[in-house]
Amino acid sequence: MRPVRELRKIFGDIYYIPGRTNVGVVSRDDWCMVIDTGLDEDQGRRIFNVVREAGLRIKYIFNTHSHADHIGGNNIILDRAEAKVLAPSLESYFIENPVLEPLFLYGSHPPESLKEKFLMANPSKVDRTVIEGLDEETGFRYVSLPGHSFNMYGVISDDVFFIADAIFSENSIKKFGVIYHFNVKEAVKTLIKLEKMNFRYYVPSHFEPVSDIGSIIKVNLQSIQRVRDLIEEYTSSGISLEELFSNILRDFNLELSPSMYFLYSSALKSYISWLIDEKIIDSKFDDGRLFLYRLR
Repeated sequence: MRPVRELRKIFGDIYYIPGRTNVGVVSRDDWCMVIDTGLDEDQGRRIFNVVREAGLRIKYIFNTHSHADHIGGNNIILDRAEAKVLAPSLESYFIENPVLEPLFLYGSHPPESLKEKFLMANPSKVDRTVIEGLDEETGFRYVSLPGHSFNMYGVISDDVFFIADAIFSENSIKKFGVIYHFNVKEAVKTLIKLEKMNFRYYVPSHFEPVSDIGSIIKVNLQSIQRVRDLIEEYTSSGISLEELFSNILRDFNLELSPSMYFLYSSALKSYISWLIDEKIIDSKFDDGRLFLYRLR
């Protein structure tokens, strides 16, 4: 294997290519597995060229989950390499049918403004779905990390854990305020699960690898609690769903676009489900609107 400037060594034969979405590269003899492929063809092309320059061939692509910024480079790599695409089972449906992502967020046939690359990648085949545990074919171990997406998985190689979007940096939390989680209750469980683990390095998708994630886990948990507390506060005297969304988005001073509005709305609905299931808030309909109110 030849040294390449853009291929940063983590430990042993484990590397990553830094970018808007970090891409894992784990080498085995003359082949490697690529972990996620970034947002678009440009990043996919860059990944392929970096790996080729290092003297490796891409044998496997593992998509940790189906969000566009993790699968957008799949097709350009598959056009140039005879690689197998591996993914968690539920995520595979969205990878092969990416229009499901904006449809899911919008709740119906999405307008064209939501069919942009940030939400909808080009469709990609999935050759095999994986389950949690050791993969005998590749030698890597998969770990379920639900919450941010339906059935997101991380990947362990030696003492390095690629943890996908299970945690976010403090800068991202400050910027976005309400971090997107499909199931925020499960996201909390995943954070607590990670807190109890011990690996030499952790590789998140959106900030640099670290050897200790304890402090950033606490920041993530605190950010989730802050949003939950706001919802409990605003529902104390009853509030419409639309007004609740407006108040929270305004509290965080968040910039909106069609895609960001529906991402934030979906994220906030996950908190609402969590609080309803715990019988802390409930809902009722009045004058054609959904109202939320505190039970205790």
